Amino acid sequence: MTIGGGASIPNGIPIPVVGDPNDPDNEADGGKVTVTNDGEIITHKDGSYGIFAQSIGGGGGYGGTVSSDFAGSDSFALSLGGKGGNGGDGGDVRVEVSGSIETFGARAHGVVAQSVGGGGGVGGDAKGKTSNALGIGGLGGNGGDGGDVTVIRTGTITTHGVDAVAIIAQSVGGGGGIGGAGFGRFGATADGGSGIDNNTIGFNTFAGAKGNGGTVTIQQDGEIVTDGERAHGIVAQAVGGGGGLAGTLSAGAAGSGGGIGDAAAATATAMSQVWVKGASSYAMFGQSATGIGDAHAVTLTAGDSLFAQGAGSVAAYGESTANGAKGNITINLNGHYTIGGAGTGVAAMLVGGANNALTNHSLLYAMGATPTFEIQAADIQAFQTFLLAPGPVVPTNAILESLLDDFSPLAITGTSGDDHVDNSRLGDTLGRVIGNIDLGGGDNSFHNFADASMVGLKTIDLGGGLFTNDGLYTNQGIGVVAKVDVGGGFKQNLSGDFVTDVDLNNQITDALALTAAGDFNGEAPLNFLSIDKLFTEYVVANGSGMTDSGIAAKTLHPAVGFNFQFRVDGGTDLVLYADNPTFLELAQDPGSGTTDPGVFQMAQYLDDVEAASTPDNPMARLINMLRFLPNEEELGAALTRLTPHYAVHTFNMINREADMMLEAARECTGVPAYKNPDGRCVWATISPQAEYSRDAGAGTTSRDDVLKTMSLGGIGEIGQNWSLGATIGRTEFDSKIGFNGDLLSETTGEAWQAYALAKYTNKNYFVDFALGGGTGSFKGERDTHIDPAFYIPGETLAGDYLDEVMLPGIGSSVTYTQKTAMFGGSARLGFTREMGAFYLQPTVQFDARWLRVSGTEEGSVAAFNFDGSANTYYSATPAIEIGTDIALSDIASLRVYGKAGAEFSNKEWEIEGRFAAAENLPGNPALHLTEAVDSPLYRVGAGLELNGVNGVGMSVRYNGAFGETVKQNAISASLKVSF
Repeated sequence: MTIGGGASIPNGIPIPVVGDPNDPDNEADGGKVTVTNDGEIITHKDGSYGIFAQSIGGGGGYGGTVSSDFAGSDSFALSLGGKGGNGGDGGDVRVEVSGSIETFGARAHGVVAQSVGGGGGVGGDAKGKTSNALGIGGLGGNGGDGGDVTVIRTGTITTHGVDAVAIIAQSVGGGGGIGGAGFGRFGATADGGSGIDNNTIGFNTFAGAKGNGGTVTIQQDGEIVTDGERAHGIVAQAVGGGGGLAGTLSAGAAGSGGGIGDAAAATATAMSQVWVKGASSYAMFGQSATGIGDAHAVTLTAGDSLFAQGAGSVAAYGESTANGAKGNITINLNGHYTIGGAGTGVAAMLVGGANNALTNHSLLYAMGATPTFEIQAADIQAFQTFLLAPGPVVPTNAILESLLDDFSPLAITGTSGDDHVDNSRLGDTLGRVIGNIDLGGGDNSFHNFADASMVGLKTIDLGGGLFTNDGLYTNQGIGVVAKVDVGGGFKQNLSGDFVTDVDLNNQITDALALTAAGDFNGEAPLNFLSIDKLFTEYVVANGSGMTDSGIAAKTLHPAVGFNFQFRVDGGTDLVLYADNPTFLELAQDPGSGTTDPGVFQMAQYLDDVEAASTPDNPMARLINMLRFLPNEEELGAALTRLTPHYAVHTFNMINREADMMLEAARECTGVPAYKNPDGRCVWATISPQAEYSRDAGAGTTSRDDVLKTMSLGGIGEIGQNWSLGATIGRTEFDSKIGFNGDLLSETTGEAWQAYALAKYTNKNYFVDFALGGGTGSFKGERDTHIDPAFYIPGETLAGDYLDEVMLPGIGSSVTYTQKTAMFGGSARLGFTREMGAFYLQPTVQFDARWLRVSGTEEGSVAAFNFDGSANTYYSATPAIEIGTDIALSDIASLRVYGKAGAEFSNKEWEIEGRFAAAENLPGNPALHLTEAVDSPLYRVGAGLELNGVNGVGMSVRYNGAFGETVKQNAISASLKVSF
């Protein structure tokens, strides 16, 4: 320590300042101080410093402690520094040390390097009940200049105690120094006055303090840890016009006392981690402050992480304040983390300055050290291991949404300077800012570079400046819908992403409210959190002006049914909307892989349903899931599954049942059996395997049916030409519908039919009639699954997206039941011509039927109701049969025959149905589903009939039908008795 014209004061001894204030020649300069050390330093006592290097001009030194336990009129006064006259200049102070430093005690600083011009130094404590006054600095006169102060050290610094700062480097012109019992929360106004929050300077610098502060430089390579309140990490302070650091007054502060003089530049570099644990603590503090004069540049560089997680703590603080010119503030945050504290704590604070630059490469936010958060189960074990590691805990794997209530109100603040924030990655750092921003007045800006990310919470107040996004920007993180107010403009360039969450259930999206103009290029990744309402259109940004420079919406995965677009409405609103293709257009696209008319009809029905009501639509989830499918092929397959093909196919099945019943009913009305022409008989017929298949080619659905029929009947003559009879039968059904080898539905059921029979014969001519009908019941299950849509539920604090989660689906299948009714008649005309051992029988058959099918489904939003649709069927079938009877004995014969014909009928079946959930939509849209009927249908048959004793006969028959898409094969066996 060197002192010019003053005194050094040991603890507890009040010594008056030497010097006559009326003597203009009373001036003494402090000398140059150099400290070197290499080794371990440990101190144990309040106020015990690790290293103390001081040069004071004009008197001062290290103040003692003044205390009293008595209240009353007595008072103690302590004054440090030159009093009157011209004071003196502080000399240069240089500290170059290595090795670890650890202190235990209040105000037990690690390193103090101080040059004070005009008197001052380190003040003592004033405490107790008696009224005490503590004065630090030059009193009147011209004061003096502070010298340059440099601290270069390697090694760790650890302090244990309140107000115990790791490194203080200070140059004060005009008197001042370090206050008595520590620090309060720093604050200053741009013009050098006291505090942002009206904090008062915690030391007395009397009127007339004059002097310039010298440059201050700190270079620290080694971790710093402090654990007390107001126990700062690195303080680099250049003060002109008197001032310094205040004590532990509740309104403590740092800065100029408001005198005359310039403040030189202050520079601090921390190459290693700085961790300040206590409340109101600053990890890095740089200040150039004066009253009447100019302030200069402040540069802070963090080569590693800064942690200041106590209440009201600040990770990086830069200040250049003066009534005159102000210097530029430069803060470089190159570490992995920059974390400010809870409550009023911030990560980075810029006070005053001119053209200021904050460059962040770290993960930057402000939050207390013990937040409550959620973490993915898969990360728990790794996080528990992380907790056991030494050092501060950063819950990088915590789910960001669970932390939203724990973030401090502000992450970055500014005041009156032109503040420019650049956020970018550097090596393996994140370049990520989370929080609210308030840059105050000035010409401000925020530039989020490519590959960097910014998470706005509620406000980004740039004082009218511009936010430029070349990286990733999101409101409160992906998976959360929020509106962020931007005080200024927003410009997104080509490489930028504005992540936009969409909540269709609540019809809201992420949005930006700008006070200036917006200009959007790049992309807007869309993350759909819910899909139970239809997409309409949404304002995602509003400003005083708006430009769409080519921003493109992008879904997490390709979505064939959506075509999201942006437009500008009214010159102020950026609107997200969708110009979607219709489902019919998508289905008819060759890429869909389907040419099935039923699928096209289903697509048209979906278009009608979608148009009927928006955004509230009972089918919204299904419609959205379809539109989120990745390509036309998958959409075509999904539409094919959703189409209830079976419903209309049931008409075909009960119509074929009638054909089989009528074929069996003519068992005894055909050519009379050999030697048994009486025309009376009874019969029983069984068809154990009647197979039907329909294949209309590539891109269509297939049908494969098996019918099993059993019938009984009888007929007898009632006159010379007429015979009457009846038949009844039961059919079992098993029907499968498929597409590209996949089973779509399987239907089983049974039906009963009964007919009254009549036959008229006249010589070789005959006419037979059948009139009747029946009912049936069916049940089945069909595949309705749609591949799920996914969304990202959130991200971690570090910006890693959580695993995608499946949005609610519609169910994988539905079950159904059907009821059928049929009534109709048939007439067949023909004649039989004997030709030796052979006979020839040409016929023409006419059929007319009324068929009705109804049904219900359940198990999914894709379930249909079919209230009952009826079809009328007409057909005409010319045919010819040729056969021969071979006598086996006098009482037995074998008939062999074959036949062929062509059936001409109406062309299709049709059924009408509606989604059960959509039956009350405006306009009452309906699905009109059809199935083609092959016409002509070519029928063939053959049989063997053995007629024996007493008119008993047995026969085996084959009947087939073949059309453009249809194949049908049936084998039947009959037993009849003619009498």
